[in-house]
Amino acid sequence: MVRGRILDAETGAPLSGATVFIRNTPLTATTRADGGFAIVSPSNGPYTLVVVADGFRAAEREIQADPPGEIRISLDRRMFDVPELTVTANRTATRPGEAAVSVAVMSGDELDSRDIVTLDEALPFAQGVIFNSGQMDIRGATGLARGVGSRVLMLLDGHRVLSGVGASIDFSGLPVLDVDRIEIVKGPHSTLWGTNALGGVVNVITKRPPAEPQTIVRGYFGLYDTPARHSFTDENLSREGVALQHSRRLGDVGTTLYLAREESDGFRQNGALERWRLRLKTVFPAESSNPWEIFVNWKRKDEEEFFTWLSADRPLEVAPAELGDWIRTDDVVLGVTANPIVTPKHRVQVRPHVYHARSRNYFHDNEDFHRSTRIGTDVQWSFFPSGSHSLTIGSEGARTGVQSNFLDPAPEVTDLAVFAQDEIAFSDRVRGSVGLRLDYHEATAAMKDVVLNPKLGVVFQASERVSLRGSFSRGYRSPSVSEQFTSTTQFGFRVVPNPGLRGESAWAREVGATVNLSDRIWFDAGLFWSDYTDLIEPTPAPDQFFTFQFRNVAEAMVRGLDAGLRIGVIPNRLDLNTSYTFLDTEDHRSGRALPYRSRHNFTATATGWRGAVAVDFRHRSRVEQVLAFPLDERNAITLVDLRVRTRILGTRVQAKIENLFQTSYVNVQERSPGQSRSFRLTVTPRF
Repeated sequence: MVRGRILDAETGAPLSGATVFIRNTPLTATTRADGGFAIVSPSNGPYTLVVVADGFRAAEREIQADPPGEIRISLDRRMFDVPELTVTANRTATRPGEAAVSVAVMSGDELDSRDIVTLDEALPFAQGVIFNSGQMDIRGATGLARGVGSRVLMLLDGHRVLSGVGASIDFSGLPVLDVDRIEIVKGPHSTLWGTNALGGVVNVITKRPPAEPQTIVRGYFGLYDTPARHSFTDENLSREGVALQHSRRLGDVGTTLYLAREESDGFRQNGALERWRLRLKTVFPAESSNPWEIFVNWKRKDEEEFFTWLSADRPLEVAPAELGDWIRTDDVVLGVTANPIVTPKHRVQVRPHVYHARSRNYFHDNEDFHRSTRIGTDVQWSFFPSGSHSLTIGSEGARTGVQSNFLDPAPEVTDLAVFAQDEIAFSDRVRGSVGLRLDYHEATAAMKDVVLNPKLGVVFQASERVSLRGSFSRGYRSPSVSEQFTSTTQFGFRVVPNPGLRGESAWAREVGATVNLSDRIWFDAGLFWSDYTDLIEPTPAPDQFFTFQFRNVAEAMVRGLDAGLRIGVIPNRLDLNTSYTFLDTEDHRSGRALPYRSRHNFTATATGWRGAVAVDFRHRSRVEQVLAFPLDERNAITLVDLRVRTRILGTRVQAKIENLFQTSYVNVQERSPGQSRSFRLTVTPRF
C-alpha cells in the first residue's frame, strides 16, 4: 500500500480532488480534502506513480519499493490548463500524449470561468470542435442534421446519453456545476465506443461529492439587446435561472443533489424556453479508490420552435401560422458504474443504464409524439499482464422500445457489440495499439447491420516535451429511428420512411504531435483524412413531388488540420488560448464541398489577471454549400464576447456580454438568425 499527500508547491496547501494512478495498471485514487491518498501497489516495485490535478503540471514518481511512511508530492502551478489525463481514449487512465488519437480536454475550472448555462456555450472553444446552428461537429464530420442522427457520441460518466428516437444530443440535460472535465476524442472512434462515434466521442466526467458538506447557489439574469431595425416587440426580452446544488457525506455514502429552473424569452419571436433540471449522484464507499456510482438525471423542457424567418428584412420573426408552435420534452437517465473486481492486474467494470424520453409537438400542422426507453449495459475487462502490455475486452447490449404516432412502424431496436484493444509498449518511447469491434444493429421491419470496426495506432515519445502519434481506424453510425421510420408532415414538407436505410461508415487516417515548448508554450496539431461511405441525408423521395426521405446518398471525403496553441504571455497577467480547424471537403457525387462546412474555423481566448477579464473571439469563413436555399446571401461569421469576474464578500460575481459588437449573421442554417447582443450577470455563493 502506498500512502501519500499531494501539495501545492507554491503555498504548501493540500490539493483535494487530484487523481493519482499507477501507470500500466487499473489502480487509481482521488485525494481527500487534506490532500491524502492511499492506493494499492502492484508489487514491491518498481512502478511509476502519476499525479494529475487541474491547474498544475502532472508529476511522476518512480517507486522502487513501498515506502514505509507517507510520501509527499508537490505540484507546480501551470500558467494555463493543458490536457493531462484521459480515460475515454483507451477506456483506462492514460496521459493524452500516450494515446494514439487526438484528445482535447476542458477542465471544470475552465467551464466555471466561461460563465456558461449549458455546455454547448463552452465547447466551441475546444480544439477541433465546431457548432452549426447549435449542433455539435468534430472535424467536419457532421454538418447540419436538424437534431437527427448525431455523428458525435455523447457520454455522461461513460454512459451513452443520446436520445432514443433521434439519436441526438440535448445539452440542456447535462450537468454544469459538478463537472470535473470534458474529454473530447476526435475522429472515428467506434472500435471502443460503437455507433455514433463517427466524428468523435465527448465524455462529460463529473466530480465525486466532497468530504465536507457544500452548498452552491447559482443565479443569473440576462437581457437581449435586439437591433432596432429588427425589433418585433416592445417588451424586454430576458433570460433568468437559479440552481441549487448540495453535496454531503452520509456515513460512507457521498451524495450530490442538483435542482435548477430556467426560463427565457429568447432573442427572436417564438423563441421562449422553460426548463427544469434535477440531478442526483451517489458514490459509495465514498473513500474507495474504485467506488460504485449511481446517478439520475431528469429534465423537462418546454420550448417554442423557430423554424425559419419570416423574410430577410424581418429575420427575427416567424410566419403568423407558426406563431405559438412549441415542443415539450421529458427525459430521465439512470446510470450505474460498478467495479466488482479491481486488482493490480485486473479490473472489471459494469455500466448498466436506462434512458427514457418523451416528446410531443404542439404545432399548427402536427402533434407528433414519441416515447422511447433504452435499456442497456456495457461490460469491460481490463487486463495488465505486465508493465508493457494491457488488454481491454468488452461487450455492449441495448434494447430500445418506441411508441409514436409518426413512425411507421414504431420499431423495437437491438444493438449488440463485442470489442477488444491491445496496447503494447515496444520500448520506453514507442507504444502501439490494435483494436477490433463487431457491431450488430437490428430494427423492426428494417435491414440488419453487421459491421467490423478495426483500429491501428502508434505513439512515439520523441523527447520529454514532444509526442508524435498516428492512427488508422474505421467509424460507424447506425441509422436513427427518426431517419428510418419517420412518416409525417412538418412545416409543409412531407417525410416518408425508408426501411432499407443502411448505416454510415468512415475510414480515417491521422498523424499528430503534442509539443511542450516550455512551461509557457503548449502546442498540439493533427492532420486528418476521412473517407465516408453511405452518408445519410434528407433528399427528395423517388418519383414523389414535395416529399423527402432519409437516404444513403453521399460518398464523401473530409481532410484537414486542427491545431491548438496555449501561451502564457505574461505570467499571472495574460494567457492566450487559440484553436484553428481547416477543412477540405468533397461530395464525390457532385464534386462540390459538403454542405454547412467552413474551410477556416478559428477561436481565441485572451485571459487577464487569472481570469478576472477575458475576451473570446470566434471566426468561421463563409459556408460554401447549403441544402435548402443556395441563392441566399452567405457571409463569414465573426463574434466577440467579453467576460469579467470578481469576488464580493466571498461570493463570485460574473458579468458577460455576448456578441459585443452586435454582429448580424445567419447561424449557418439558412434563414436562421444568429443571437443578438446579450448581457448577463451571474452570482454564485458557496457555503
